[in-house]
Formats: sequence, structure tokens, C-alpha cells
Amino acid sequence: MKKAAPQYQQSSPSHGKNSTAPTLLASVLAHLIFDGSLNKYEAARELGDWSLHSTISTLANTYGVTFKRTPEKVPNARMPVTRYSITDSARSHARDVLVKMEGKGRKAL
Repeated sequence: MKKAAPQYQQSSPSHGKNSTAPTLLASVLAHLIFDGSLNKYEAARELGDWSLHSTISTLANTYGVTFKRTPEKVPNARMPVTRYSITDSARSHARDVLVKMEGKGRKAL
């Protein structure tokens, strides 16, 4: 049975240094931890992330989360897309990163 991932609202990307809002980072990370995987179409539809590759890059390069990247064909798409998931060996670290992100969000409230 899958746990429900916490839902986060996307704040304006103009707030802060990164072009990806911290709440969007947390939302994508939570989805990947609790629900498994995403491709760019699912991220746009389910989480409002229209630039999943940038979000994944930020999570990997800034927070050190390791991702598995699997090419897949999507119906009605000309080119294959990438399906992102968190590797089993990186899941614990990803959860720690999410807890830190949630802690920062609470302090700001």
C-alpha cells in the first residue's frame, strides 16, 4: 500500500535564488519517494512542474539525491522521454532531504 505524498503548493519562482521553487522541489521529491516515478508529462499534469528535468537537476546537484533515468516511449510523443525514480540506495538520503525542506518551510510560516 502506498502512502499518500504530502501536497505542496508551488510558489512563484521569482522568489529566491533558484528558478525552481522550494515547495515544488519538495513536492516532486515527495512524489518520487512515496509514489515511485515520474516523467515530464506526469509531473506537469499531477504536480504543475513544467520543467521536470530542471527540478531533477537541482535535486541531484544541490541536494545530492541520486536518480535512476529510464528512457520510455509515450503515446502521441515524437521522441522518448525520461522516467525519473529514486534509486533504492538513495531513498534514505532523499527522505532526509525532504525532512530538511519541510523544516525550512515551517520556519518561514
